[in-house]
Amino acid sequence: MHRLYILLLLVVTFFSCERQDAEAMIDLINVVRDDATIPAYIYGNTGSKVFLIILHGGPGGSGLEYRGGAFTESMEQDYAVVYTDQRGQGMSQGNLNPEDFTPENLAADVHALALSLRYKYGEDIRLFLFGHSWGGTLGSTVMVNPEYAVQYRGWIEVAGAHDMPMTFLGGLTKMDTIAGEQIAAGNNVSYWEGIRESVSQIEPTIESNDQGILTQNMLAFKAEQKLTDQGDINAPSVEYLFDALNNIYFINNNITSFFSGNYTNGIFFENGLTNFSVTDQLKNIETPSLLLWGKYDMVVSDTLGYSALEEIGAEDKALHIFEESGHSPFVNEPALFTEIVIDFIERLK
Repeated sequence: MHRLYILLLLVVTFFSCERQDAEAMIDLINVVRDDATIPAYIYGNTGSKVFLIILHGGPGGSGLEYRGGAFTESMEQDYAVVYTDQRGQGMSQGNLNPEDFTPENLAADVHALALSLRYKYGEDIRLFLFGHSWGGTLGSTVMVNPEYAVQYRGWIEVAGAHDMPMTFLGGLTKMDTIAGEQIAAGNNVSYWEGIRESVSQIEPTIESNDQGILTQNMLAFKAEQKLTDQGDINAPSVEYLFDALNNIYFINNNITSFFSGNYTNGIFFENGLTNFSVTDQLKNIETPSLLLWGKYDMVVSDTLGYSALEEIGAEDKALHIFEESGHSPFVNEPALFTEIVIDFIERLK
């Protein structure tokens, strides 16, 4: 495993562009570490000295997928928001060794980014870390490392998969429970009976069960869409969808991002991601922590949220469950989500 001890080993290149308007990119930082060039796109109010680093989902996603809608619009008014592509994902570049695709090595990449931001913008900046889904896996791996965690004023985990076996088994249980509730309520009974039947056919063991994990994930997203169609989950706004598509298809090279993301996702699972967990290390997190989950999240169920609330060592920690949300409460309930996150940052900045 590569470890980042000497700053001289970190090569950072900076490409800046002048801000033209409220929508323009402030800065693009390319962090070069261990044969990977990792871009970080910075938007918003750098004068605030508050930087929110967003870790995207996946593995295989990209940072700018998260720049859209009311949440990021509000964040960028008050703070600088850093949308970074992770190693082997999005528009990251490099001749990469498959052995480097581990949560621990990507956590070192995130630490390199934090040091780069301090080098560029000053040691007095206040950093907050935000991880969604797989980004919660990665962010938790950052935060359980005291050397890395000291960089941050706060940790925001949003539907984070910090324990992969718990994610899989919790998702199966959550789908079965929600299907039972929908059947009892008489909502699309045949559909939810089908979900229950499909869930019952998945072998509930994590070992060598990549197909079961993929099936659970696929069913969970489809079931979430059904709940959105029924009105239980708030649908994404048109503004969010437009922004997301613009960032994915017109700012990034979508073909490059898609194929590199698929490749990287496969390598992670070959490297044993299925069994990855930092639950027994969450006690090491002393940084104030905000845990945000959707009530109807069947991808990464709130079992993980309650687990984190119990295990995290910080005294300053809280869990909020969004009543009309699935896996992405910042999309389903952006106003309330933004209010809670801003309150957390303002209290700690």
